Amino acid sequence: METASVGPSPMRKIIHVDMDAFFASVEQLDNHSLRGIPIAVGGSPDGRGVVAAASYEARKFGVRSALPSARAIQLCPHLKFVRPRFERYSEVSAQVFEVFAEATELVEGLSIDEAFLDVTINKLGLASATEVAKRVRERICEVTSGLTASAGVASNKFVAKLASDFRKPNGLTVVRPENVQAFLDPLAVGRIWGVGPVTEKRFQALGLTTIGQVRTSEVGLLETEFGEDHAAHFRALARGEDDRPVVTHWDPKSFGSETTFEKDLLDLA
Repeated sequence: METASVGPSPMRKIIHVDMDAFFASVEQLDNHSLRGIPIAVGGSPDGRGVVAAASYEARKFGVRSALPSARAIQLCPHLKFVRPRFERYSEVSAQVFEVFAEATELVEGLSIDEAFLDVTINKLGLASATEVAKRVRERICEVTSGLTASAGVASNKFVAKLASDFRKPNGLTVVRPENVQAFLDPLAVGRIWGVGPVTEKRFQALGLTTIGQVRTSEVGLLETEFGEDHAAHFRALARGEDDRPVVTHWDPKSFGSETTFEKDLLDLA
């Protein structure tokens, strides 16, 4: 992202890095017999197990995270289930985040296996965010002995995150400022942050199925359906506008925990 600035301050250079099928890839890294075959990290298909992660070999059969394990085995009868080892995943995650820290102090972790990096000013002394992203991906593969990551490079977080998913696995997608609309316009409206399945159906009922159609839609149409604030939010993202900075720390606003039992419990306590 070697482009100039907008206004008095330089345009940000943001990278979103997302490890490829992280849990499953760690299992295949540690156990050679699992390489090249469909595997799912999660609970047993004989009970109420749920898939936490699926290898790319398994994804070809429709197996994905959050899918009930019983359904996963129906889609892929030769699927190999592996029990999660969260301590091991945390260990590898720490290695990955150390690589991020080598590149910049501005790292916003979104989960154990993905993060935003603001590399406008970076420790590597590179002017190109694309080169930083290449270096980070190479280092991840090196320090983890073979794991791959996909990355998106853009001038803001919204576009960078979409870009990182564009050429998975092991992909690098760069969206330069002048190409933002060409990149966003064909994408499904459901790719806009804040648009879930229910909201996507509301957009579709208005005849809006792509981000480009949202961008060029009448303001009044969106405001009538979603209200002024939400309409402005959707339209701004559809134009590729997102001024949120990379945040290195924030205080948690909530904490949740749940347990899935193997069998129905009839006792309320």
